[in-house]
Parts: sequence; C-alpha cells; structure tokens
Amino acid sequence: MKENNSKKYREKTPKRRKISNIVYLSTVLIAFESIGLALLIFPRSTVSITEKRELKKFPEFTLDSYFSGEFTKGVSEWFSDTVPFRDELTNAATAIGELNGFRVGGIRLHGVESLPTESSDTSTSSSESTSSTESSSSSSSSTSSSSSSSSESTHESTSSSSEQKKDDPNIQDHLNITNNGIAVVGDRALMMYGGSYSVGERYAKVMNKYKQAMPNVNVYSMIIPTSCEFYSPSELNGYHASELDNINHVNSFLQGVIPVDAYSALAAHTSEDIYLRTDHHWAPLGAYYAAQQFAKTAGVPFKDISEYSQEVVHGFVGTMYGYSGDIVLKNNPEDFVYYVPTTVEYTTTYYEYELSGGSIVGARPEFDGKFFVRYSDGSGMAYCTFMGGDSQIVKVKTNAGTGRRLAILKDSYGNALPGYLFGSFDEIIVIDMRYFTHNVVDFLTENGTTDILFANNAFHAATASTVTYYETFLTQKDWGYWQTKKPEADAAQ
Repeated sequence: MKENNSKKYREKTPKRRKISNIVYLSTVLIAFESIGLALLIFPRSTVSITEKRELKKFPEFTLDSYFSGEFTKGVSEWFSDTVPFRDELTNAATAIGELNGFRVGGIRLHGVESLPTESSDTSTSSSESTSSTESSSSSSSSTSSSSSSSSESTHESTSSSSEQKKDDPNIQDHLNITNNGIAVVGDRALMMYGGSYSVGERYAKVMNKYKQAMPNVNVYSMIIPTSCEFYSPSELNGYHASELDNINHVNSFLQGVIPVDAYSALAAHTSEDIYLRTDHHWAPLGAYYAAQQFAKTAGVPFKDISEYSQEVVHGFVGTMYGYSGDIVLKNNPEDFVYYVPTTVEYTTTYYEYELSGGSIVGARPEFDGKFFVRYSDGSGMAYCTFMGGDSQIVKVKTNAGTGRRLAILKDSYGNALPGYLFGSFDEIIVIDMRYFTHNVVDFLTENGTTDILFANNAFHAATASTVTYYETFLTQKDWGYWQTKKPEADAAQ
C-alpha cells in the first residue's frame, strides 16, 4: 500500500512541476507588465525631496541633437531619473537595505567597511577611506606634535585627491559633498573631514589678495567648523582629521585679513541645537552665535536673540538621509528652528541667475522679495528658508544706521548669517562662490562696501575649487548679467 502511494505521488510530480513553472512565469510576466504600465501611465516625478534636487527634464528635440545621439541619450536619462513615485520607492529600498550592514554601539558607517580598531593609525585609515574634500564635518583634537604630524599626513593625502578633481564653477553644494564616509551616531549623521594644509594656505592667500586689492576695506575670514568636529565619538578618531588644526593653519597665513573665531563661539554651546542632526548644514542657532562673534570682531552693534521671532518647520529630514540612505535618519525627523528679526526694517532685492544643467544662461530682472521663505512642515527643503537658495546675488538694505556696508562671500553655510546682521550694517550683499558674473573689485567698490566677510565651512576652506572661484572673481571681466555664455578668455582662467 505504501509503495502504491509513493508511486502515485511520483507519477504526478512532473505535472505539478509544470503547473508550478507556468504559475511562476505568469506571475513574473504580470509583475513586469504592471511595472511597465505604471512607468507609462502614472505621472513622472519632477522633484526628489529625498535628494533635494530637480529631476531631469525631457530634452528639446533638434535635428543636430537627434543625429548626434544627444537627444536619445537625454530621453534615456529623463526616463530613468523621473520614475513615478521615485522617493517612495527609494524609501522602501532604504528600509530593506537597513537589514544589511552593521551598527556598532549605536554607530553605523556608510562608505567604509568597518569601524577602526583602537590601534588604527589616523593618517592611514583616513587617507584610505578618503575620496576628496568638499562640504561639511570634522573633529576636535589636541595640538600635540604627534597628532599634528599625523594630521598633516592625512591632510596632504586628502589634498592630492581633491586637487586632481576637475574644478567645476557650477558645483551645487548639496550634490557634491565628498568625504571619508558618513557616520550615523545614534540619530545624528556626521560627515568625516579630511582637510588639506596646502589648499588651506592657498585659501588664506586668496583672501590676502582681496585685502591687497581693496586696502581700505575690512576683510574677515570665518571658517565654520562642522558637526563632526564636536560630536564624533572616540570610535571614529581614525576616520577624520582636525578642523581646528586646519583653521589655525589658515589663520597663520593671513596678512591684513582678520580671523573670526567661530570655532570657540560654537564650542561654548555644543549642548544646544547648533547643528542639524539629519542635514550637513549647521542649525540657525549655530549661525546666531557665529554672527554674534563676527559682530564683536567687526565692532558693530548686534541684536539679542530676544528681538527675533522663533519659527519652526516640524518633521524636517535633511540632506544626510539622501547621502547615506540610513533609515534611522528618516525615522527620526527634527525641528528646523529659525529666527526672524522683529525690531529692524529691511528690504531684500534679488538678482537671480537662470541655470541650465548647472550653468548660468541668463538672469531675471532684479526684483524685491522676502529674505525668509516659509516651508511647510515635513519639507526637506527647510534650509532654503534663507533667500531660497544659492544661485543669485542678494542685496539687503536696512535702517541700522551704522554707516557700514557688508559683503558676504560664502558657501551655503553662509546663507544663515545675514539675517542676524540686519541691525549691524546698512547694507548686506550676499554672493555665493559658485554664482557671480562680475569683477568683484569693481562690483564691491561701486556698491561702497566697507567690510568683506568670507564665510565658508571647513570643507570648502580646504577645497581647491573654492580657491579657484574666489581667484576668478578678482580677475574676471564683467561678462554681463544677461550673457548666455561666459567669454572664452575668462572661462580659461
């Protein structure tokens, strides 16, 4: 009886297998057909909040672009980049990805293979994990001779890789942050800092050139440390260098340029929310303390934070989630708190550049607008509260009555500073290092500028392209606000 049952079962196996295969193939085909129909039917995504960027646009058709292959290439890139429900699918993939990797003692590293051991050599592990240096983070450190030599080794190895990168005058800050890896410590993301003593020297020298070109103007250097400098646990010592060492090194090469000690101002308040946990920028409160230190250094009045209204964007998840894909950041949003002055009158004028593929192709006529842009709760764009972003020249006129006029030359960290200085200067011009089409000496002289503040984070102060931008501003001819192409002679500089 047993044998008959066994035989009967074996005789049916091929048939069952065939049915199973048919069901499997049908399921796969239906799934692919459904995905294909979804890609065709559902609206294409146009903006990625997770990645903080506009997605590819459908290319313009021309005969030249068609026969050169650029049109079909552009269509392919558009189709791949604008997948329906892009952010939702990314978030789902991130949640699945959390099942892999490692998290030791509440720390997870992205872009590196493992945590360093206690005996790890700082210069070796940092240089091995470095891709280059660009936009935010680092660590506090002692200044002993042994650590100094180790840091210098790290900085120079980082510098060489950084200087090999092609300088791109249209770098978007949020798209080009390179690093030694990202560490998520608890629910805070930290970007590891490499630094470069040699580029720091060049950075100092270009500021000296501004002072030489405009000897009657006060020139200040504020290098802004980033969150990794203050919040990195000892387990991460092998992955980052000292921003303080780099800042001091830059300051030692300044001639006639006045350093602003933002480092000490921030170090005194690390128990407060001076840096964002989920974003590579500092928090507006951190910018307040740095602006206070600058006002003291410049000898201008400064309004207490009690003279500001506190505004909050709840549920903010910033750039570091997009960079790391770490679900812990997604699941632990924060409040983006900023401060709007209430006891000073001011008007804000914009000279906004039009961009195409990151390049300046024109500009809107100047217009008045709001300095502070309100974003809704849950928006990942909250740091754009200040002037809405970077690709513009902004001029703020106030009733401060001090007779002083300030120009801020900055990266995106600098966006959070001007609002605290409306009671300190009669006029503030804000110039981003990536978007400026004039000769800076002529431009600032015509505007009667009395003070220049370089406000860049520690990564940008150790990046070769930053130096190139500021050097070019000094030597470029005014290539016109409405020109669609930068003159070849200037582009070659």
